[in-house]
Amino acid sequence: MKTKNTRYSNRLLLAALLLSFGFASFPTDVARAADDEAADMIVELLSGSDNDMRIMAIQQIREKVPGKAATMRFVKMLERLPDDLQIKLIDALGARGDAAARPAILKMLNSKTQAMRIAAAGALSGVAGPDDIPVLAKLAATGSDPERNAARNSLRQLRGDKMNTAMTEALKDADAKTRVELITALTDHNVKASTPVIVKIADDSDPSVRLAVLSALRAMGDENHTVVLVKRLKSAKDKSERKQAALALLAVCRRGKTKCAEDVISGFNGADAATRILLMRVLTEAGGPKSLNEIVARLKDDDKSVSTAALRVLTGWPDRSAAVHLKALAADVENLRNHVLAIRGLVRLGGPGKDSPADLAILNDAMKLATRKEEKVLVLGALGTIPTAESLALVSTALNTPALAEDAGFAAVLIAEKLAKDKKAQVKTVIQNVIKTVKNVKTQSRAKKLLEAL
Repeated sequence: MKTKNTRYSNRLLLAALLLSFGFASFPTDVARAADDEAADMIVELLSGSDNDMRIMAIQQIREKVPGKAATMRFVKMLERLPDDLQIKLIDALGARGDAAARPAILKMLNSKTQAMRIAAAGALSGVAGPDDIPVLAKLAATGSDPERNAARNSLRQLRGDKMNTAMTEALKDADAKTRVELITALTDHNVKASTPVIVKIADDSDPSVRLAVLSALRAMGDENHTVVLVKRLKSAKDKSERKQAALALLAVCRRGKTKCAEDVISGFNGADAATRILLMRVLTEAGGPKSLNEIVARLKDDDKSVSTAALRVLTGWPDRSAAVHLKALAADVENLRNHVLAIRGLVRLGGPGKDSPADLAILNDAMKLATRKEEKVLVLGALGTIPTAESLALVSTALNTPALAEDAGFAAVLIAEKLAKDKKAQVKTVIQNVIKTVKNVKTQSRAKKLLEAL
């Protein structure tokens, strides 16, 4: 004779089997009847005393039996269940995504049991409406750590224009901690439409809000936010805020490029030395002639730390427009520091880039302007990485300078090995000269081997 629980189990499994076929393919009245039958069995099992059967039933609530009517029947079971099963049922109701369960789940946010509140905060991700945003944000800001995590996760899962608009509106009247949670959620959602409201609280008296704003603009800001970020950089209260403002400004200029330049340059007025140095670094991201001219002007800044930084920014300028200024600095041999750094900058600019070929004219100028062996060897090293007939010709001229012969010979071999098939005559002439001039055994060996193969 079958027990009552066995009958329950069999009936539930039968319902699950029927549901797995998908009742959309059945006539409407048949599908509705089957759903009602499955809901009846689930409620019956939840009303029983067998925990295993109850858990099986809750799993069916999560995955099957659609419809508001069924949802309301399951909601009514909540308070009849022990706490551990209430928590599972709350989670299942959230997973159903039926807003009919929303009032019951909201009520559970006020439960005396922390685990119940955590479950409710998590379940709201599936059923919450725009009006629930302030409640979730407040819980994310002030609840216990587990409650905050659950509320934060729900905020981050709530999608759609209505939800994003509700989060943005809630910012206006929220306290500092809640504002941080809302800004973080909006940033996570990449809601760029929220930036006008976020920018309005950039000067908030609470440092955590100001940092959250900077983080948001770093992720979502554009050239229109340059002025605000420059202001925040200049008025930063501590190193942490200054750093975040600089990072946000760098990110915005990386996206906005020359559109940001004028606003950054305007920020130099009234800025202290440390800020001027940061603004110069930002200008490398903005780029363009105006930015470059400002850097060149800062070479004569009254503060030595600023002028030194300007030189380093100029020598690291991302494009070859800086070459003309570096040549002028390199020509001033009386200022050895400037001369050396300028030569190094020219070598960097003249070498092959990620998206551009080498500029042999710049490297040739660097070789002519260099006064010390160290810088000339640096140029030869760069030329050795450029496998062209022109670079081989430039390197070969240095073979006649005793102090450079060894380095020139090695660079010539490196180039010649790659050109041997296409430029046999030129390669043969240069390599013969290398063999006559260079004393390094390894270079001699490679040169002879190459000559034999021609």
